[in-house]
Amino acid sequence: MGKLQDCPFQQGKIAQQKVIDENGLLFPMVLLPQEVRDEGNTLESFLHTIESNREWINDHLKKVGALLFRGFPLKSASDFNTVMEAFGWDENPYLGAASRTRVVGRVFTANEAPLEQPIKFHHEMAMFEDFPTKLAFYCEIAPPDGGQTAILLSHKITERMGEKYPEIVSKLEKEGLIYSAICPAEDDPNNFVRGWQTLYNTKDKEEAERKAIDSGLKMSKVSWDGNKMIFQLEPIASIRTVDEDKKAWFNLLPFGGPEHPPLIGDGSVIPKEVVELCLQIVEEEAIEVKWEVGDVVVLDNRFVMHARRPSKPPRRILASFCK
Repeated sequence: MGKLQDCPFQQGKIAQQKVIDENGLLFPMVLLPQEVRDEGNTLESFLHTIESNREWINDHLKKVGALLFRGFPLKSASDFNTVMEAFGWDENPYLGAASRTRVVGRVFTANEAPLEQPIKFHHEMAMFEDFPTKLAFYCEIAPPDGGQTAILLSHKITERMGEKYPEIVSKLEKEGLIYSAICPAEDDPNNFVRGWQTLYNTKDKEEAERKAIDSGLKMSKVSWDGNKMIFQLEPIASIRTVDEDKKAWFNLLPFGGPEHPPLIGDGSVIPKEVVELCLQIVEEEAIEVKWEVGDVVVLDNRFVMHARRPSKPPRRILASFCK
């Protein structure tokens, strides 16, 4: 461990960290309290350090993509909410369909899908134009086994996919992807998404359609199969240029898997072997963060993907979304 230049944090280590540039920057960057004595490591001192070093934090988040704050005395969702306010970032409204609940202020539960189910790699709200540029997680209860949050630099996927399938990558960047989704009427505890009646706070299909169209998703078609709502979206950007030098793999291709990939924007099918290579690269590039109580992980959602590994209960991770 050592002091980071011009910043009152100690730098820590976790397993699987990767060196990402010639200056030795690590992904993720682990930041520890400068004061190791209990009386010096308070929530108030942490908030003061954040507020006094916002420019440094923003700069290094932009460089590295992921900051893990560990060893600070956060005890509750309210503490986490206070920390998020200290960063100075505006809240980004949550528009997604994942099953989650607002806890306090700008803090939500993370996806409430059963813990034994993995959540595959994705950018938060990748299908929306108004996606959060920053995403933060807080560990209130660390799982006894498993439950790591895995992260990766998504422009590394673009680089490696481009080496093998340059024409496909060029097409994805130009044409985007067409997503389809089926939304049940009622919430299903074994499903990753909420039912449309909960999502749009209505049981009226016409009202649900209007709210879906106004949600920020670019719908090309909304149809019904009984009480199931079926979305088809207009082509959505699948590779986004970030800070002029990163082409982020900003899509849900790793989420759907080879059996249910989206279509390329011109209507053509993505070959199964392309999706399989993408999934292989994703796992090779992934870093797993093993949670400790009080951890806060901040991600640059523009070029960092995240996923959830299966775990045994209890596990309680909270989330906050920022512009």
